[in-house]
Amino acid sequence: MLPEGCKETGGGATPGTQDDQLDLPPVTAVVEAVTKSVEMALRTLLESGGHFSIGAIPQSPRQTPQRRRQENHKLQLEKAMEPNHHRNFILAEVCRLFKEKLGIVQDIDFITHVPANAGDVRAYEYEDGPSPDTDNVAFDLTRNHSLPWNSFILSFLLRKFQAHCTQEAWPIRKDDDYIEEVLHERYKRLQTLWRNARPKLTAKGLIETPAEQEARLVEENLIQKYHRRKTVLDHIVTMKSEAPDDDLHSWQWLQHLIKSLGEHGMSSEESSVENGIENVLRVKKMEWRKNIDKELEIIDLQRILDKDIFCSQGAKPLPRKHAPDNPTSSQAPVTALPTALYNEEWISQLTERQRESLKISKEPFPWMKIIAT
Repeated sequence: MLPEGCKETGGGATPGTQDDQLDLPPVTAVVEAVTKSVEMALRTLLESGGHFSIGAIPQSPRQTPQRRRQENHKLQLEKAMEPNHHRNFILAEVCRLFKEKLGIVQDIDFITHVPANAGDVRAYEYEDGPSPDTDNVAFDLTRNHSLPWNSFILSFLLRKFQAHCTQEAWPIRKDDDYIEEVLHERYKRLQTLWRNARPKLTAKGLIETPAEQEARLVEENLIQKYHRRKTVLDHIVTMKSEAPDDDLHSWQWLQHLIKSLGEHGMSSEESSVENGIENVLRVKKMEWRKNIDKELEIIDLQRILDKDIFCSQGAKPLPRKHAPDNPTSSQAPVTALPTALYNEEWISQLTERQRESLKISKEPFPWMKIIAT
């Protein structure tokens, strides 16, 4: 007994007979497939700016593992030896190029990026479809930078970057390998940002609603902001403790303030454009929290001034604007804080039951007036 769909070859069948031959596609179909593959390879070569001549043997763009390791070692050595302002200049120009071609002002705007149509990607990579539109850049964000569609766009950006470098006669110039790596890292950063903003599954296995998604993103932003400020303060306190400074006590007080407030004591913000030109973040008012705008500004400014704390790669921090007409935060007040961290006027308007629910700590928190110098 043979499985259904198989033919029994017994009963006198001999090699070379029709029963023993495989079903092969027509010769014309094979020729057509090969022709299409060659046409696609030539089109990709031309579109990427490659050159070739009749009779020349095409050189494979692939490197041997040994050659790849040598090039990578050379690149890493160059990065280790170069001055910081060289690296910062290149990173800033790559950021500017991405923002210009993607039509965004800051990284967070990329979460609304409309990815490339899957049919267009498939047609380009496997059929005779058109290449990506360089006037309306759309990445295939479901895959990495090395696949044909994204690779084409990044190669285009590389050529644009180097051409701009030549036209502007920049004092700092880098080889293609160097810029290519920066472009790849930039793509991965934006891809991660975009993916993190997609709706996720809840604990019940359901897709997040828009409200749940927004709440998650706000929560992640608060956690990131808290840890960023904590890192700044930990670094400064450690540094000043090694060589005691007059303002060490002030920085220790700010460190205690941030740690006491915790992640949910940070304020969120919304993006806004002022005068049709400058993009700013309007800090939402936290009615329950004592006004610590000046204290937070000192910490956030230090992040920009001290380049040893954070790598300069990524978007430049936007100005944060505190104003009476800013929107009010909907975050619930943090409980169990010392009385000094709550807004006295807000506290006075609460009922007895509401004050009890806050579980206000009796721990003293002496206030210090910090002056930026």
